[in-house]
Amino acid sequence: MTGDDFSVTLDDNVLERLASLICGDDDDFLYRQGYELVKFFKAAGLSDVGQFDGYRRSWTFDQLKRRRKDPDALRAVILRLADPREYLDEDFARVAVVDELNRLLAFEGYQVIYERGRPVLIQHDGASNRFSAQTPAELTASLADIVSDPTFGRQLQQRLDEAHACWKAGAPTAAIIMLGSLLEGVLYDVATNRADFGWKPTDHLQTLIGLARDKKWIAREVAEYADVLRNHRNLVHPKKQLIQSYEPEDDVVRIAWNVVVAALNDLAPPT
Repeated sequence: MTGDDFSVTLDDNVLERLASLICGDDDDFLYRQGYELVKFFKAAGLSDVGQFDGYRRSWTFDQLKRRRKDPDALRAVILRLADPREYLDEDFARVAVVDELNRLLAFEGYQVIYERGRPVLIQHDGASNRFSAQTPAELTASLADIVSDPTFGRQLQQRLDEAHACWKAGAPTAAIIMLGSLLEGVLYDVATNRADFGWKPTDHLQTLIGLARDKKWIAREVAEYADVLRNHRNLVHPKKQLIQSYEPEDDVVRIAWNVVVAALNDLAPPT
């Protein structure tokens, strides 16, 4: 289920961890001072938070506990925490927060996804577990069958092979950048050759992911995780990595690999 057609309930232990995410106590997350916590709750539509007083985490936890029986308030807080407008120029922090938020929400059967750039809370059906699986996903499709231009297809296959080689050699940043560029190339070729839009498709990855989702070329959960990959792929800009102090690790590459492989398998023509 999506939207507002189910009631949101959270265990106190989950609420306590959620308070930590809102405060931004981890170095990877967006740190919020006391007055920023008040601003956060008000931006979520909770006007009766009062003035900040005391310790950040305990004050935030108290705010959440007061609303443990208010499904609409809990939903609003979760969605605001994942809202890109909370992270202007801090998108790496948003990606880290949403990754951790979804791990937390999985205990309650929920998941945050994005539709047209805005967060949506859905009931988690377990489908996305395949992306975090320890065993790398198996590519059952052939790039030669997906990409129309044989030369371009060979180039993209080489990028896939190089991404895998970088991953196994302990070069996660290079692997993620290569996987993102591979996905961009494949989606651009598909968009160019599978539909007549009356205009030439852009090679902008975010736009291509949205198009592939809307045309049902790839499954919705694949598109949402691909959008996360797109943010990681921005590591190609060294200044962004410096500002965000972000260092990808092996598990991030594994998820990126599984997402790209899932997208390629979805894009394969029916046999």
